[in-house]
Amino acid sequence: MREQLPLIIEAAINEQARKSDNPFVPYAPEDIVAEALSAIDAGATIVHFHARDEVTGDMLVPGIEPYAAAMRVILKERPGVLVYPTYGHSPDPADRWRHVAELAKDPDVRLPFMTLDPGWADMTRFDVETGAIGASNLLSVPHDHCTYQLELCRKEGVRPSFVVRELGHMRSVAAYHRIGLVEGPILVRINLSDHQLWGAPPSPGAIQAYLDVVPKEIPLQWMAYTYGTSHWAMNLYAISAGGHVRTGLGDNPIEPDGTLLRNADKVARVVDAARIAGRPVATFDETRVLVGAPAFADKPG
Repeated sequence: MREQLPLIIEAAINEQARKSDNPFVPYAPEDIVAEALSAIDAGATIVHFHARDEVTGDMLVPGIEPYAAAMRVILKERPGVLVYPTYGHSPDPADRWRHVAELAKDPDVRLPFMTLDPGWADMTRFDVETGAIGASNLLSVPHDHCTYQLELCRKEGVRPSFVVRELGHMRSVAAYHRIGLVEGPILVRINLSDHQLWGAPPSPGAIQAYLDVVPKEIPLQWMAYTYGTSHWAMNLYAISAGGHVRTGLGDNPIEPDGTLLRNADKVARVVDAARIAGRPVATFDETRVLVGAPAFADKPG
């Protein structure tokens, strides 16, 4: 029997979800730490969160101090985990990613990991039941911004990864590898959504269409990252098909049946599914190898 690839589990613990959706969504750094550590202990080896106002939950951009406050504790308690922030909008790439440079230089953080969403996508929600399309919410990361961020990551020893929502985004990732902006192996999260209109609806066929865009010689690890009721079905597909899984309250704060889980509960569900499928869950070291990040002891700083 062929040995199965270890399964990477990423926990997106708050994103832009609100406590009004699920009271377990963390805002304050100490709550973010608690949710992160419990998710890690449940089996996550990558943790993503957004810096949020402790009271209102509003996004803090760039949020350097809140990020650092939480990351210092997370990385002290669970050295080896890959933890990373988001980024905001700015016409100036140096301003857009100045928190990456600051967190990479912080001796108690030494930011290990980062993400990039190449191209653009309309994050507007579509209500299937009513047919209503919300106000446009464009995310745009042009090529010059991508180049800046990838060069910054190389300079500061931060391992980049990607989120793709359109086939052209996968072509961009392949192009960045071909011109030497990013070396393999490359982690790509394939973000599909039941209630947003980018790309293809969530399905195994959609995943394969995205993967078929990338030449076979480019070393790639892919992760299912799904918004909506298809989340668990796509997770099961990823486990069976050799992909990886992202889960958490940030992506789906409410279960399809209305249940309110914690981040650790969602991670534990993925671990249980992997165990049933006979697939091992990745350790910190295995995760770093699979995504091309240096061993923890080798992180410059």
